[in-house]
This record gives sequence, C-alpha cells and structure tokens, in this order.
Amino acid sequence: MAATALAIAAASAQVAVRTFDDDSIGAPPQGFAFAVARQQTPGRWLVRAEGSNHYLTHLADPAGAGGFALAVLETPHPAQMRASVRLKLTGGERVGGLVWRYQDAENFYVAALDLRAQELALYRVVRGNRIRLDEEDELELDDSAWHSLRVVQDDDDIRVSLGGIGVMRVRDRTFTEGGRAGVWSGGGATAWFDDFRVEPEEDRRRNR
Repeated sequence: MAATALAIAAASAQVAVRTFDDDSIGAPPQGFAFAVARQQTPGRWLVRAEGSNHYLTHLADPAGAGGFALAVLETPHPAQMRASVRLKLTGGERVGGLVWRYQDAENFYVAALDLRAQELALYRVVRGNRIRLDEEDELELDDSAWHSLRVVQDDDDIRVSLGGIGVMRVRDRTFTEGGRAGVWSGGGATAWFDDFRVEPEEDRRRNR
C-alpha cells in the first residue's frame, strides 16, 4: 500500500493544470519558456481576460507568417502522457495547437488545427523540418468558437481528439523519451489558449 501511495503521489506531482487565472493580465505567464521555429521574429505571448476569465494569447506578427511561436512548460512530462487545451483562433493565419515530447525548438511533435483550411494535422518536427504524419480535412468548424484539442502518447502510439471525438491515430518512434509540452500558434496568427492540462498516461505495455 505504501508503494501504491508513493506512485499516486509521484503521478500527481507530474500533473500540470494552467487556467491562467492566477497570472497577471498584460504579462507573459509564469512557468513557460518561449521559442520560435521557422521564423526570425520572436513570438509575443500575454495573458488577457474576457470578463473574469483569463487566457493566454499569442499576438499575430505578419513577419512571422508560416512559422511557429511556442509557449512550452518548463516542467518536463513523462514519456507516457496526455495533454489537452481549449483554443480559439481569432485572426491572421488561424492556426495553432499542441506540442509535446518537445526537445528543443527544432524537435517535437505537433497537432495543428487550421481553421482557414478546416483541417487538423499531426506532424513531427525534426531538425526544423516538418513531416506530416496524418491529417483530417473538411472539418466544417465554427471559426469563432472555442475548440478542445487533446493528444495521448502511449509508447509509440499517438491519438488525437477534437471536441472529445477521436480523429486520428498514428504510430511513430521519432521521439521515444519524455520532453516538455505546450501550445503553439502560427507566427502570423492571433490565438487564445485556456485550460491547458498535462498529465501522465498509464503505460499499457505493463498490461500486455
């Protein structure tokens, strides 16, 4: 029982939940590192509020169009994990999503929701090169609404859900260890993020 309690405590310590309600409006949130990929200009991230609700926003920079602006938790996640976020893509390129198993600004997995193309895609980024692993198009999403995005990583099994519905499942062994997780916005997009959560996922290999 003591071992079980310790395991539960360790798992709880790895859970990260960010609602941004305790962060100062008009400033970057604490506990995140910021980076860019495939663009020269730095991303601009601030906490804003809509009524009493705080959220993280990336401000569009036309010079960063086609690039990635990343806000990544400083705390690493385990190899088996799940991450989720609510996002609203309000202007510019209207593209953003989740990153995980992040090693550095040139090596990570990314789930990309593109409302202009009405597409959800899964990529690996290796040495700065983006390789598409899967996609789902013709989504017919409301481009003025909040959308819930979730990824689950179990060994080499990657599952992506949108609005609570499983959309794609891929196996890939490019990044086999843990890393860090965060959110990303197209450099030329204005994107809002809220209710960001990262937690361990039970390793199903133990039950095989």
